[in-house]
Amino acid sequence: MDTSVTKGYGEDDDNKLAQHVSDTLLGDDPTVTRTRREPPELVKNLSLEERQRLETALVRKIDFFLLPCLILMYIMNYLDRNNIASARLAGLQDPLSKGGLDLTSTQYLTALSILFVGYLLMQVPSNLFLNKIGKPALYLPTVMIIWGVISAATAGVQSYGGLIAIRFFLGFVEAAYFPGCLFFLSSWYTRKELGFRTALLFSGSLLSGAFSGLISAGIKNGLDGARGLRAWRWLFLIEGVVTIFVAFCSYFALPNFPRTTSWLTEEERQLAVWRLDEDIGEDDWVNSSQQTFFHGMKLAFEDIKMWVLVSLPKPRSFFD
Repeated sequence: MDTSVTKGYGEDDDNKLAQHVSDTLLGDDPTVTRTRREPPELVKNLSLEERQRLETALVRKIDFFLLPCLILMYIMNYLDRNNIASARLAGLQDPLSKGGLDLTSTQYLTALSILFVGYLLMQVPSNLFLNKIGKPALYLPTVMIIWGVISAATAGVQSYGGLIAIRFFLGFVEAAYFPGCLFFLSSWYTRKELGFRTALLFSGSLLSGAFSGLISAGIKNGLDGARGLRAWRWLFLIEGVVTIFVAFCSYFALPNFPRTTSWLTEEERQLAVWRLDEDIGEDDWVNSSQQTFFHGMKLAFEDIKMWVLVSLPKPRSFFD
């Protein structure tokens, strides 16, 4: 069994920087050899201090380019998902003669809940598809445009059945965003960095809650009855159009993965890929041919953390 050892990032730093070890199979020979993965040439020549300085600057650069756009997209995701509550106050349940849909409380709650049926159905298939194509900069804005169109189309609903159908498909499409975002962030940040960035992403839901009431109040007081439309229809229409606009801007703002990003220098690109390699023992995304469904399922079943989470007892609520 042969073992090859790398020098690290400078002779003085060999014992400070861990080199991750991967298993490889040689042809049909069942003998498993242990080989150390070597860092890229530009990264290997960095001293420990240079590596830390460059990595700090790299993370800040990634934060600047990724997080504002993703948070804004999540704000719109949350607004479009929950604006039905504001629409209720703006006349959604009013009689047909007054421009509403004449919904009962049960019908309203059904329309509110049906979104999560589509949401649950699409979360896993969406991430499998995103992992396969490897184009989050194309995929996430595209699904955002689709849900923006669906949200805006809610303004044209004329019956309870139409509302149920459009809410179901809204949840079906919106389901792609948040899991896709987590997958996307994990392709840029190490595990110790990911928690804080995920928390920042979650802040988008709080910001949307802070502004949704103000937006709906402004529309209700200023546009109710304008051009023959009730305020609740204007609410869906305006927020849907804003979502579509933000999605088009996102095409130009979001990158794909570190190894294919143009706003990184070659040194930054190599470091961005290598630090993920160090963190998890392999490059997170190489190409679509390596991202098969069965490979991902095998990794999931081999992960002890998944079985720990599955075995955890369901927490009891106060009402159980």
